[in-house]
Order: sequence, then C-alpha cells, then structure tokens
Amino acid sequence: MKKLAMLIPMVLLITAWVVGQDKTADEPLAVEETTVSAVAVADDSPLSELGWMVGTWIDEAEESRIVTECSWAEGGKFLKRTFSVMVDDEVTLHGDQFVGWDPVEQRIRSWTFDSEGGIGEGRWYQDDNRWIVKTSFRLASGERASATNIITYVDENTVTWQSIGREVAGELQPSIPEVTVVRQDATKKTDGGTSGEESK
Repeated sequence: MKKLAMLIPMVLLITAWVVGQDKTADEPLAVEETTVSAVAVADDSPLSELGWMVGTWIDEAEESRIVTECSWAEGGKFLKRTFSVMVDDEVTLHGDQFVGWDPVEQRIRSWTFDSEGGIGEGRWYQDDNRWIVKTSFRLASGERASATNIITYVDENTVTWQSIGREVAGELQPSIPEVTVVRQDATKKTDGGTSGEESK
C-alpha cells in the first residue's frame, strides 16, 4: 500500500510524481510557501497552464483517501502541493511537492519529499488537456522507483489520474488504472454544502 501511494503524485494529484537521471534538486529545499493561495501569475508564465490545480482535491477509494492541497508559493514562481494518504482515517504517508519552471531544461519540473524520507523528481509534458509526468523516485530504503503518470483535465472540478510503466528496484509493477479525482468544493456541493461558485 505504501509503495503504491508513493507513486501517486497528487498528489495528486501530485504529484504528479517524480524516468530519469539521478539529478540532485537542492533548489526546492529553500522554497518557502506564501500564505496567499491565489496570486497574480503572468499569462505568459509556464505555470499559468497549471493554475487550475490550486485548491483541495480528493481521491476516495474503498480502503484509502488521498487529500491534496495545492497553493501558489513564492509569488507564483512555484506551486506547492501537500498530500496526505489516509487508511482507516489514519495518515499513513504525507509529503510536499514543489512544481516549477526549470530555465535550464526549459520545462516544468517537480520535486517531491515524503514523510518516509523518499525524494523524487518529475518532468512534465503537456499533450492537449493531458499532462504526462515522467517520474523518478528514491525510496527511503535506497531503492529506485519510476513511473509515467498521466493527469487529464476534465473540467474545473474534475481530473483523472493513472500511472503506467511503473518500476520498483528494477522490477515492473502493475499499472494503476485511471481514477477520478475531484475538487473538495465539488464533493461538498453533492452533500448540500458550499457550492463551487461560492468558493471562487
């Protein structure tokens, strides 16, 4: 369960998670989160394409619940995604992911740090309404893990996520089928709570 959760980015929704080379990523360690969840991000900023991720997202399954909170950090230079994996209402794994623009590689990248000591990175590629994230991860045990995660934007309150080409310590793992992840405000709406319009 925990290894599977580590390869979920996102979260999720991010993770999007973290094929790749073993490159160090010290830059994100110094990143500090702003207290403002909505900031003015220039239209020409590469991250503006991911602005829809800001908010709280829920992936509910029979045995687990994954909550991902996403907010702008450093005045819109990064997105910070904090995730918690809960099993039987107990947090079994949590961590942070920073998503930013790499001016050297000229692409969006992410760096992930989890509560078990795992460290990962991802390279993001846009394909219409899909984001393909090539990820690599170093588990706390020292083992390597990798996967290709696919995040598909459905609408402002819904995305789908799946993970393919997964490997742990050189061994191929089963793919994770596509799952639906919803914005928290959308789940409240079905329960008669706060509507998405009121939360904008």
